[in-house]
Amino acid sequence: MSPNIAGALVGFVVGLMGYLAIRLVASRIEQNGVTAEPSRTAGLLRMVALADFILFIVLGYIVGPMIIEASN
Repeated sequence: MSPNIAGALVGFVVGLMGYLAIRLVASRIEQNGVTAEPSRTAGLLRMVALADFILFIVLGYIVGPMIIEASN
């Protein structure tokens, strides 16, 4: 397995955990009405969750080889 793919897989796992956590917070905000406009806030959080998920995969793909190279 190439270092790029290994990094992307680690990024996928970490990004997935963050994605699920942020979506959970968005659902609770929408449900409890914590802010003045709960549906708008929840929508923004859901977009941030998706961006976070994609960013972690891309960063893992880029940073994975750097970490593998540094450990050798």
